[in-house]
Amino acid sequence: MISDELRNQTTRFTKEIQTLLNSTIGRYVQIKAVAIELGDDRLFALGHLLDKRTMTAQRFQLKPRAPKAELWMDVSFQLRLDMEREHLMVHKSFVGVFGTQQAKQGLFHYDYERDKADGYPDAHLQVYGVSDLFHTLNDPKTDAGRSQAQLHFPVGGRRFRPCLEDVIEFLVVERLVEARDNYRLVLDSGRERFRRNQLMAAMRRDPAAVATFVERHGLPSPSA
Repeated sequence: MISDELRNQTTRFTKEIQTLLNSTIGRYVQIKAVAIELGDDRLFALGHLLDKRTMTAQRFQLKPRAPKAELWMDVSFQLRLDMEREHLMVHKSFVGVFGTQQAKQGLFHYDYERDKADGYPDAHLQVYGVSDLFHTLNDPKTDAGRSQAQLHFPVGGRRFRPCLEDVIEFLVVERLVEARDNYRLVLDSGRERFRRNQLMAAMRRDPAAVATFVERHGLPSPSA
């Protein structure tokens, strides 16, 4: 059964993601969480209007700055507890931007797959584009027809990968979408929370590094 701790932490995370999107570039985004039982593993899948039967999330529409343009965003997560069954952990995530609700190709997408089994980096970026140089570099014996969108650009690994706030900021500062007033305050707050959580996770996994830091620099004073 899904533990109460996993359910409670997932509920908080779901509200955070929904608030983040609706306070920046989204309109009427409804993030739903659905429990998944995979043998002894217990997860929650999250996404906009997530379908319980297909376990797929729907894309939601953004407001492009360009007139008559269409832009859709796809955001989904799989969450579980860490090995100590105490802290919420992202098992998989996907953030992509597309020109239509059903398009197979779009602008880009960020993927994170913990312990990815095919040799590609766990956290990576794939960009839909065309490069004559890339096609020239492809080995005709093994990679003929491979597109630039199939390249997996590493983006910080398990701990220091980009967060959803980074993707939203990119879309806004590059003048691709309209954003709500004070969107930056929302992004800064969410990004600080994400980075602190990642730092705490890194510290839990490397207590020797924490001990070395304390030995060299001491503990901070309560007023610091």
